[in-house]
Amino acid sequence: MLKNAGLSPAFLLPFWRDFLLKTGNCCFLWKNNNVMEQNQLPLWQALQKHTAKKQAWLHVPGHGGGPGLPPEVRERLGSVARYDLTELSGLDDLFAPREAIFQAQQLAAELWQAEESFFLVNGSSAGVQAMLMATCGRGDIVLVPRNAHGSFYHGLILCGATPRFLPVAEYKSVPLNITADALQQGFANYPEAKAVFLTSPNYYGVCADMAGIYEVVRQHNALLLLDEAHGAHLGFHSGFPQNRGHLADLRVQSWHKTLGALTPGAVLHRHGNGIDQERLRSSLQMVQTSSPPYPLLLSLDAARKQMALYGQQVAGEMLAQAQKLRRQLADSLPLLTPGDVEGLGFSLDLTRLTVLTGEMGCCGRQAAALLAGMGIDVEFGQPGHLLAIMGPGFCPPENVELAEQIIATLDKCTPGKKVPPLPEPQQAMAPGEAFFAPACFLTAAEAVGYISAGTVVSYPPGVPLLAPGEVVTPDVASYIKDACAAGISFRGLDNAGRLRLVKQEVGR
Repeated sequence: MLKNAGLSPAFLLPFWRDFLLKTGNCCFLWKNNNVMEQNQLPLWQALQKHTAKKQAWLHVPGHGGGPGLPPEVRERLGSVARYDLTELSGLDDLFAPREAIFQAQQLAAELWQAEESFFLVNGSSAGVQAMLMATCGRGDIVLVPRNAHGSFYHGLILCGATPRFLPVAEYKSVPLNITADALQQGFANYPEAKAVFLTSPNYYGVCADMAGIYEVVRQHNALLLLDEAHGAHLGFHSGFPQNRGHLADLRVQSWHKTLGALTPGAVLHRHGNGIDQERLRSSLQMVQTSSPPYPLLLSLDAARKQMALYGQQVAGEMLAQAQKLRRQLADSLPLLTPGDVEGLGFSLDLTRLTVLTGEMGCCGRQAAALLAGMGIDVEFGQPGHLLAIMGPGFCPPENVELAEQIIATLDKCTPGKKVPPLPEPQQAMAPGEAFFAPACFLTAAEAVGYISAGTVVSYPPGVPLLAPGEVVTPDVASYIKDACAAGISFRGLDNAGRLRLVKQEVGR
């Protein structure tokens, strides 16, 4: 590793800056050429200074820096508890930052080429909700692919906007992304659309043509909101799809998903100047805890520093490990490859490894369960595919032929019960209107013709089967029955397995 080769980070930063600016391999620039600041850890320095002078703990949290923790927790996490602090003098305030948090967020903004960056302690889900609350209101239309994360629909409830769906390309049961042409048609159908909400890369690492989509959005004077939860690492290595996330007006990244931050650490970047900045700050405060955990904030600051100093190396190692495992599996298992998606206008992040289990007569859910029993945990399995993710912490086990174990396990799997594709949604009410309407509860079979008042979603990947304001069609009821028979569980059903519905009926 470079950091063990006698080269100091201060020496490397100017070299990397010049390299990146010349090659265009990365999405970020350092403003003001003040690259030496990326060597700093403002939050760590503030926490160290505070703990060094601490005499008495007369404030929350009640564990007092560790002594008050339950013994089992104190034994394992006691050394971290001394940094589990609150908004004390010198430690800044997440929602009115002026000192260490302000400096840390500014460094993140410089690295990711943003006007402002905001640390998120409630995950990228909070960032998605805040993006919508800051930009859209009651009656506004948002163009969105159906495979948006469930937090998008929660954001619609909060802001009052209504979705209009764009078609998502698929390949052998795997949802890919939207094209610029599909978006152009969306604007032709809904020229009044206020914003476009895009997920790129998606859970499977499929990246949309951001430059093409950006041009379409700007033609129609709309806002571009980007869920880049799975793409914070893009732009740090030329082997990844070209990153254009900075073209969005607002984008959210889950640093705990692809970098080294603690769960659920994430960041929201503001790139556009047409955003109501005070409304954005207010929205962020509304959807996050008023007691932000400082160990999580520290991990975000440290993840930024790691990527500023060693980003190309970290990303390169991720890519190398992913390519190695892919090569070992490719002759025996059908994988989603760049060639499968490039002809459709997309690109693929190779650290997302999708096995097309349906092509080999294997149930991906069953395969995931068998692998977990062997101590090999993958991200998730669906009836037709299996997803494995390789992040910066992926370390192949020593003396274990991981690829051979995966191949042998999948060879044992049976087809399992088939599940049809997700039904097309039929929007009958705005999500917020449906959510707050008087509700009743019925089984899926009884609910046909009713309007959903809740979100029904299988997680992961977190794409709703049913969102507030959508009609429970016969296809939806049938899907729930078939999916439950196949072992798929849903969030959004009550303890008796019933749907939450608006009391009024449609078509009866």
